[in-house]
Amino acid sequence: MKPKYLEEKNEIIRQLLEAGVNHTQAEIIADCFATADEWGVTSHGIRILPSHLNKVWRGGYNLSPNIRIVRESPAFAVVDGDNSFGPVSADFCMALAVEKAKSVGVFQVFSRNNNTPGAAFYYTLKAAENGFIGIFLCNSPAQMAPVGGKEKMLGTNPFAVAIPIPGQDPLIIDMATSIVAKSKFKEYKEAGKNLPDGWALDENGLPTNNPEAGMKGFILPMAGFKGYGIAMLIDIISGLLSGSAFLNKVGRFYSEDNMSMNVGFTCIAMNPIMILGQEYPAVIREYVSTLRNSKTIEGKRIILPGDDRLSFLHSTDL
Repeated sequence: MKPKYLEEKNEIIRQLLEAGVNHTQAEIIADCFATADEWGVTSHGIRILPSHLNKVWRGGYNLSPNIRIVRESPAFAVVDGDNSFGPVSADFCMALAVEKAKSVGVFQVFSRNNNTPGAAFYYTLKAAENGFIGIFLCNSPAQMAPVGGKEKMLGTNPFAVAIPIPGQDPLIIDMATSIVAKSKFKEYKEAGKNLPDGWALDENGLPTNNPEAGMKGFILPMAGFKGYGIAMLIDIISGLLSGSAFLNKVGRFYSEDNMSMNVGFTCIAMNPIMILGQEYPAVIREYVSTLRNSKTIEGKRIILPGDDRLSFLHSTDL
C-alpha cells in the first residue's frame, strides 16, 4: 500500500465517522474509494465523497442496515441491501459468493435495495485476491435511450471481471456498457473541455460535443447495438431478476427523495481450482504468456485488459 492511499483512506474514514457512519462501514467505503484512486479510476474515488456525505446528512442512507439473505439455494442467494451504502452491501455480497464457492465451485448472489457501489472492479479484485474469478454486474439510473428512441430507459450498467493469475497481477475487465461512464461528462464540464465525437446526444437525439447538453441528453452505448444489448442483459440479470428496480425505475443518486436507489447487484465467484483442477495456475499463466508473446504490429506491444490500470498502480506514488 502506498502512503497516499493510506492518507486518503484515513481521511475518508475520518469524514464518514464525523457524519455518523460506524467504523466497520467507513472502513469498507474508504477502502473502495481510495483503491479506485490508487488504480487511476478517479471518477469513483475521493472526489465523490462530498456527494455521499450530502446523502448521509439528508437521511438518504440507512446507517444501521440489516443486510440479509432473503432466499437461498445451493447455487445462489438473494440479498436485501436495506438501503445501505452501496460498497457495504456489495462487499457483503461478493464475500458471500466467495465463501460459498469454496465448497460448491460457483456461487451467485443477487441483491436488491442497494445504492451505487462505486468502482465495479473493486469487488472482483477482492475475489481474485482470494484465488477466485470474480464477476460483478450492476444496473444504474437510466442514461441511454433504446436504439431509435429519445427517452432515457437504460443505465450505463457496468460489469467487471477479475481473473487471478497466481504469482502475477490479475486480468481485469471493468467497463460501463456506455461508450464511457456518465461521470466523465462531469469531468469534461469541470475541465472546460468538449466531449469527443460519438459520446453523446442532446435532448432532441442529435449528436453533441457539449458536456452540459450531453448530461441533459443521452450517452451512447459502447459498440452501438451490441452495447445496447449487453446493457439490457445486465439490467435483467442484476435488476429485474434480483427484485430491484429496472429500466427507468432505478432511483437517481442525486435525488432529494431520500429513498433507496434500489440498484441491483449480481456477484459471481468461481473457484478455478475446483472447476479445472490443480493445473489451473500453469494453464492461466500459459494463456497470458501466449497472448503476450504473439506477433505484434511494428512499434506496438500486446496489451491485455487492465494493463492501463496496473501500469498506473505500479508507476505512481499514490
